[in-house]
Amino acid sequence: MAAVDCILKLGGSALTQKNQLETLKADSLQRAAAIVSKLRGAGERRCIVVHGAGSFGHFQAKENDVASGAPAGSAASDNLRRGLCLTRLSVTKLNHLVTEQLVSCGVPAVGISPFGSWKTACKNVSQAGIEAVKDVLDAGYVPVLHGDCALDLEQHCCILSGDTIIEVLAMKFFPRRVVFLTDVSGIYSCPPDTPGAQLVDSIVIGPDENMEPPVLTSVLPHDTTGGVSLKLQTAVKIVSQSRGAIPVLICKLDSEAAERACLTGEMNGGEGTKISFFER
Repeated sequence: MAAVDCILKLGGSALTQKNQLETLKADSLQRAAAIVSKLRGAGERRCIVVHGAGSFGHFQAKENDVASGAPAGSAASDNLRRGLCLTRLSVTKLNHLVTEQLVSCGVPAVGISPFGSWKTACKNVSQAGIEAVKDVLDAGYVPVLHGDCALDLEQHCCILSGDTIIEVLAMKFFPRRVVFLTDVSGIYSCPPDTPGAQLVDSIVIGPDENMEPPVLTSVLPHDTTGGVSLKLQTAVKIVSQSRGAIPVLICKLDSEAAERACLTGEMNGGEGTKISFFER
């Protein structure tokens, strides 16, 4: 299998106004597409794009409690099934917009919805649609996946976050780097809106997955996927499981650092957070 240079996660908060139902940040999406175009054009590099749902899907999922699914042993209600359908209508709408923008920038992008080919058991991935992603890559296209609903063996359905998808893809395709482009400059010592919050340039992960320095995170009320907390957890697992062979970079989409992070894996101090591994 040919190497994948970069798995790129476009944060839902970076692409959308997360507190406004189905509201796109058009300029940010254009900037993201331009970065992918340069990444793809630099020697025909292979890359995978995964984007969050932001304000597309989270509200519908929260209102209908799609993340919790049906109680074990009980059938799914009509309301739950309707909620799943409404959530998927919304997230696939955003996937279409993202893929459309990529294609308009010359990227041979193909949207791939995880629902059906990715399945879970107790919210943990039990089946991943890896072959579809591999086939799309091998044919010369850029797969564009997204946070989605998934059928769950125990609770009928759940939310499959883009961050969880990233973690699985990283272990299967072993990219040279994983880059998270978000609406903030990186990981902070505590939530960015907290007085005294400071950007953490570097986080070192030990074999026991402990972080140095430790950080505090927060989750928005309507966010059904864990927000920054899950993003950081995902990054820690990727770095730890690869024993540091896959570095993870987190920086702001709307910054000069974003393009450099994706193309070279390099950032200067104050531009973002790089997560690496230290064998004690």
